Amino acid sequence: MNGPLRASAAGALAALLASCAAAPTRSRATGTAIAAGPSIATGSSTATGSSTATGSFTTTGSFTTTGPSTATGQSPAAGDYSQPTSGRLTFTFGQRRLGRDFAPTDEPQAFGVEFSRISAGGSPSFGLGFELGFQFADDRARGARLSGGGTGNLDLFQSEFYAGLRAQAGEGSLRPYLGAGATWITNDTRVTSGGLQARESSSDLGAYGHAGLLLEVSRSVHVLIDGRMTFFTDHSIDGTDFDSDYSQVTIGVGASY
Repeated sequence: MNGPLRASAAGALAALLASCAAAPTRSRATGTAIAAGPSIATGSSTATGSSTATGSFTTTGSFTTTGPSTATGQSPAAGDYSQPTSGRLTFTFGQRRLGRDFAPTDEPQAFGVEFSRISAGGSPSFGLGFELGFQFADDRARGARLSGGGTGNLDLFQSEFYAGLRAQAGEGSLRPYLGAGATWITNDTRVTSGGLQARESSSDLGAYGHAGLLLEVSRSVHVLIDGRMTFFTDHSIDGTDFDSDYSQVTIGVGASY
């Protein structure tokens, strides 16, 4: 009987070892890793995270980045007229036409310089401001027929100081505008005949109005075309009444800032 018992015991031991070998092994690894630290790049950045492994392996984590970034002092890009310039200095040249009282010196050439400043206010497409400037015009006639008889040389010189309000519209490079105000005009006329010379001068206060179209070539350079008229400039010399009202067309170029 020892033989069968031994064989039975050996079989039972083998079955037990086989069942133990077939049983699953369990491995448990637990752990937590936390990384926290500030990182600064154009503001501030904070990273936090956790990793946990249980059983086979499970990973959970979160990553959050917060931080303000501020950029100041940037220059407008080329061709960007969303922030219009407010001050302008303009030099003008053109043709003036006076009334018949000034014939034959009734079409002098006109030159001028003007300063204007516009405040955008609450709307980028409309601005209101002021303007002031100086203009002069000059014309000459040689061998002209004089009103008292004979011929002679006529010289006309006009100077003008003005100041008024100015309105401007538009958001792009093209900006229509108009202005109006008060002007002080001085006329200086000189007549030369037969070696004799006579000179007369008169000044008067009047009003002016003008309108034009301005083109911003760049952020610092502009060109324009302008139409202008004056009113109520009445004068009197030796009992003779006349006026210096004129119409004028000029072109201009200047600096913007």
